[in-house]
Amino acid sequence: MILVNIIEEHLEEADFLCQQRRNALGDRVCNLGRLTELEERLLAHLDGLILAESDAWNLLKPKLTEGDRGEAFTAAFVALDSGEAGYRDELMKALDQAKGPVFEGITEAFRHSPSVEVEQILRSQLGGANPRVRAIALDVLSFRRAALDTKQLELFLLDKDPLVVAAAVTAVGRLRVRPLVSRVEGLLGSENPLVRSAAMRAALLVGSGDALAHCRTAVKDKTEEATDALVLIGLAGQVEDARLLVEALNQPEVRRVGVTALGWLGYASTVDALVPLASDPKLSRLAGEAIARITGLDLEKEQLVATAPAASKPQEGADDDFAEDPDEGLPWPDPAKLASWWKANASRFNKTTRYRHGQPYSRQVLIDTLHHGNLPDRHHAAFELVLLDPASELLETHAFADRQWKDLVLLIR
Repeated sequence: MILVNIIEEHLEEADFLCQQRRNALGDRVCNLGRLTELEERLLAHLDGLILAESDAWNLLKPKLTEGDRGEAFTAAFVALDSGEAGYRDELMKALDQAKGPVFEGITEAFRHSPSVEVEQILRSQLGGANPRVRAIALDVLSFRRAALDTKQLELFLLDKDPLVVAAAVTAVGRLRVRPLVSRVEGLLGSENPLVRSAAMRAALLVGSGDALAHCRTAVKDKTEEATDALVLIGLAGQVEDARLLVEALNQPEVRRVGVTALGWLGYASTVDALVPLASDPKLSRLAGEAIARITGLDLEKEQLVATAPAASKPQEGADDDFAEDPDEGLPWPDPAKLASWWKANASRFNKTTRYRHGQPYSRQVLIDTLHHGNLPDRHHAAFELVLLDPASELLETHAFADRQWKDLVLLIR
């Protein structure tokens, strides 16, 4: 006999752990090992629901139309992994009508399901009438590294719906389909900002000679994709872009991204522009992180940490619903002590050498980050590794950890 309250507990825990996993992907203190542990707990609850068969499905089926994202993910994952054709039929019917969190949850399940039938199911949707479903089918297939025909991808790049085009461009980048580089370059000037941003990233991945120039123009002209362009310029790591990124610090709308991009760029010549930002409560911790990313400085170990400014702390009795702190967990650098440290240590760094955490930038540094770094840093390291090594495949750092561990083994052979 299956106890309903046990099934409900499995669903509640799976829903909660899905949210925890999404949060972890952007958590500066979470690494691949911790992600593995979290996912093992999630999969245990999903297994419990699969074992409960129809008793669980009666509870899960409504979540495909009215659940939140984690519940929809759980229902879709069970439908795909159960092997029950009837469950999959219900899932596909729901996918065509799904919106918002439900659509996102179902998409997430397709990305991570271990079912061998997922690829076949998605390929059957590529010619469908619903552009959102076509776009998701393309996106998920490339996420799973399923083979996509180059001619078919080229047709999708010409689709009338920008969601489909953006998904196709993303697929070209992920799978590094170099024969389509000129098509991707043509989309750098698309009227749709979603397509333009996807094209910038994909163009870099397939080795376009125009990609960085377009990114630089986007920053100078302050276009809608300037924020994405700043990050990509930083990751590309060209020393001649140091001045452009430093100048971005004078633009209020992109200052934060500019600080972070300088950290990724990695040149000691830019630290002089970052040190004064330690006095700005809105940028102080972010500047400290960028300096540490370049120099390897440990603010706490070197005793360069200050107490948080009073204005940064929530006031007693204030509304609990205050804005989330994007720099939570980062130490506050002491402006005077940091300036003194840099004055004493600047000569240790060659201004034309690119650094990452105090070491000269290299493939091995990126591999080490993929093994031991926090999850946000790993997302960028995977992208940088492809830029550095044309023979590398793009490691999908949003995939489940078991897949990532296997891909890492292949990456270092």
